[in-house]
Amino acid sequence: MHQLKAVVPTPERQFEALLAAEPARPFVTYYDEASGERSELSAKSLANWVAKTHHLLVDELGLGVGDTARLALPAHWISVPILLGCLTAGLALTDAEPGDVAFVAPETLAAASGSGDVFAVAPASAAVGFRDAPPAGAADYVTAVRPQEDKWPGVHLVAGPDYAGLPGMTRGEVAERAANSGLAAGARLLSTRPWSGADDWLASVLAPVAVRGSVVLVANCSDPAVLDRRATQERVTVRR
Repeated sequence: MHQLKAVVPTPERQFEALLAAEPARPFVTYYDEASGERSELSAKSLANWVAKTHHLLVDELGLGVGDTARLALPAHWISVPILLGCLTAGLALTDAEPGDVAFVAPETLAAASGSGDVFAVAPASAAVGFRDAPPAGAADYVTAVRPQEDKWPGVHLVAGPDYAGLPGMTRGEVAERAANSGLAAGARLLSTRPWSGADDWLASVLAPVAVRGSVVLVANCSDPAVLDRRATQERVTVRR
């Protein structure tokens, strides 16, 4: 009798499994303690943004396996669908080299130098973008994704585990590292770490995805009492 070979997951397959298991459960909750913002996306709502990003990259820009995306984004809810959208489209992510496409914030615009198409996010007004005034040399991400298809069944995952995922790691290696990060199944993580590259993407997004958990991102907070309150309010199980 032939033994079936185990299927090696990828980060995007892990997200698909999370979405199938608990679509209505909040996946990313975001607090900005400076502005007072609180935003939350369920796995299903996040998947809509991910699908839009996927279709922007694949259908409009013609990108896919073998192409790269430069990410220079803050730890913000709007950054999460960009990260996952690039992976679902088959792109490899870079945190230093120019990419075929780049996603930046106004303060990281210089990081897009040498990249192809450049899209900017507006952290202070993430849901509506820059409206008519994106940074010079960049297109508004929200304006670009708004007309794209948002249904998850239209997303085709074509990159296998042996394809590049994060810098220096295949997609299979990324998925394995995320699944073995030390988070318990279903963990609700509170993270205050900024995003500077692959380790941060893994710790604050891909690891919770892999264990079918969720993440609370807290920005602009150095007060332990506030963090304790957020942890209690959000029923956090682990803080990193």
